[in-house]
Amino acid sequence: MRSHFALLVVLLSLLVLGTTVVAGDVQTRPAHLDSVAGDRTAAADTPTNGTSIQITPRPNGDAHWNVSMEFALDNENETEAFERLGTDFEQGGNDDLGFSAETFRQIANMEQAETGREMKIRNIDREYSVGNETGLLTLTFVWTNFTRVNNGKIYLGDAFLLDGGESTWLRSLSANQNLFIHTPDGYQIQNSNFGHANGTISLQGPMTIRSPTGGRDFVRVTYNKKNAGPVDESTPWMMYLAGGLVFVGIIGAGIYAFLQRDEDEPSLDSEPSDSRPVPSSDLDSDSEPVEDEPDLELLSDEERVEHLLQQNGGRMKQATIVKETNWSNAKVSQLLSAMNDSDRIDKLRIGRENLITLPGEDVTDFDDE
Repeated sequence: MRSHFALLVVLLSLLVLGTTVVAGDVQTRPAHLDSVAGDRTAAADTPTNGTSIQITPRPNGDAHWNVSMEFALDNENETEAFERLGTDFEQGGNDDLGFSAETFRQIANMEQAETGREMKIRNIDREYSVGNETGLLTLTFVWTNFTRVNNGKIYLGDAFLLDGGESTWLRSLSANQNLFIHTPDGYQIQNSNFGHANGTISLQGPMTIRSPTGGRDFVRVTYNKKNAGPVDESTPWMMYLAGGLVFVGIIGAGIYAFLQRDEDEPSLDSEPSDSRPVPSSDLDSDSEPVEDEPDLELLSDEERVEHLLQQNGGRMKQATIVKETNWSNAKVSQLLSAMNDSDRIDKLRIGRENLITLPGEDVTDFDDE
């Protein structure tokens, strides 16, 4: 029977962001984001569940990157093979397979010449994890000066362009490839050529991403500080009208409450009321106020993780969070990495698992079952 581990190595060698090799020499331009698995028949035999790229800009122009690849592990042999590969990956091995920071260094060098901004790939971290019959390889780093900052605004997009804006190294996303661009803390999207939800632009393959000369699908986003002006150039006038109606409603409610107070206040000539305060002993002892459980559908992903941690004494295993949320291992890992970077949670590696805690939580008595 053909080994999935052998397929895993082949798949990594074809990773979208790997460098192309001709006659043993690395070309000056890395390969663009093309299909990992090839045709539909090959994709059905590959153990990968998908590739995900998450970009979070920072106010100083840098951007935090999280590139991850998830694999299906069907048995113990495949799990052991993946753990050996993951250990080598964490130690900086397997760079020749394409899943490497060196590829991004080459792109950053080209974009430095293209944009005129000094760019570096720093704070590189490699991590692997196993859980729920899946394996995850994650590469994180900071790309300095990835965006342009001017007058408090952040402009994202030009670092994807080459040849004076005539082409781009981010040409397409294939099936099972996803790109997420998050909004920096304290900022909001002023305008973008892609839609967004809760401040995150989500692009899911298969899709083509063209340069400005090739169409409107070029990735371009402008962020401004919250409360610094209109949120979006296309903000409908109905939003402003609705805000005005709410303000008028608040004023009207205040006037009504004041008039009701005057009507309910007894006059000096009226008979005294026979009503008396109800003794506390007459109240139902079971009527203590109970805090309503929040509607999980209204919570953001980060708020739902924090709510889960609060319900479980401030700490949980990462695999337990995956089980409780019914999210994929890749989504949970990427979400927790972003929350750890923003100090919303703490992530601690214990053995083969990650322990997730709220900030400041004591883990000295953690029982690793």
